[in-house]
Amino acid sequence: MPTWNSGSTWNSGILWGPAIPASPRIRNPKRQPHTMKRQPYYPKLQPQQPEWHHNLATKLPGYATALGLDTAEVNAAVADNLTLAYGLGDWITNVRKFAPACTAGLELLASGSGDGDFAFPGYTAPTPPPLPGGITAVLPGALDRTFLLVKEIKGKKAYTSAMGLDLRIVGEEDAAEHNRPEFNLKTEAGDGCHCVKIRFKKFGHTGVVIYSKRGSGGWELLGIDTVSPYQDERPLLVAGQPEIREYKLRFWDAGNENGDWTDVASITVSL
Repeated sequence: MPTWNSGSTWNSGILWGPAIPASPRIRNPKRQPHTMKRQPYYPKLQPQQPEWHHNLATKLPGYATALGLDTAEVNAAVADNLTLAYGLGDWITNVRKFAPACTAGLELLASGSGDGDFAFPGYTAPTPPPLPGGITAVLPGALDRTFLLVKEIKGKKAYTSAMGLDLRIVGEEDAAEHNRPEFNLKTEAGDGCHCVKIRFKKFGHTGVVIYSKRGSGGWELLGIDTVSPYQDERPLLVAGQPEIREYKLRFWDAGNENGDWTDVASITVSL
């Protein structure tokens, strides 16, 4: 049994408690709020980003008074987001459409024929949007400033979730209901044993309880874990004889098991 100050228990945050026949392990048992996950609010796909910036630029002025934002701050944010919408939308689209003409021009210059003088293709950018408050241009770092503004807005006392949804500065909720954990098994050899690594998803719950069955024995509590993966380092029941181990999991919150059991999964363990 490890001592209270050994590197494998006290210092690692692992607590050991009695159980029959194995000692269940509880790692980091601090309870965490069970909230629905939200995805990052900023679109990952570039084609979706211009519309996001345009929405923020259009709707932000309507919340300025309630949020206590001054006119200069709002105008600067609107200018940043209109310029980002333009750059990520009309401008880059136009540039990409112009690129093939540039390639064709270079091919003509290198290997073309004809009596006329060669001329590089001319490029005309789309017209930028008008900016508010007499602003004619924005400084570099517009996206970083926007993210800082969003953080500021969310810290305001008057901020509401309805505002966040309208401004699109909160992500979409993961509406799927998870009544049980998900997990997978993998064997790993090392330190004289063929251990089983159990990777699990707890979906916002504090942790999971892990039960195991092997040989002719019944289900036993193997451990309580709040951080994936859990590693089953038990020695074989009979040295040198492979054995099948079965596992099932449930959620664990506030010291109690809850939710549905997972399906039973099994794996063969040997030296």
